[in-house]
Amino acid sequence: MEIPEHLREIVDRLGHALVEALANDQESRALVMELQAQGFDMALILEATVALRRRPERPGGEPHPADGGLTLGDPADWSEEDKAFLHTFKISL
Repeated sequence: MEIPEHLREIVDRLGHALVEALANDQESRALVMELQAQGFDMALILEATVALRRRPERPGGEPHPADGGLTLGDPADWSEEDKAFLHTFKISL
């Protein structure tokens, strides 16, 4: 599926926001400085796979409102891969 340009721009902005969040995180900065103090240079390479799928329509044919609300469904339905990914960021269910 080819991603429409307006969605590609939103995903790109999300990527920039994630990099900014990591760059501004005090603990991350302190750890990088600790590595540098030990005589190491560091490069961080992040790879992200973004999967988009259209939500099903509501009964009556109404689309879900674009109200900014985030629904993640029942965590019991999440894949083990999804749970492991969250765990890497110390996010518990």
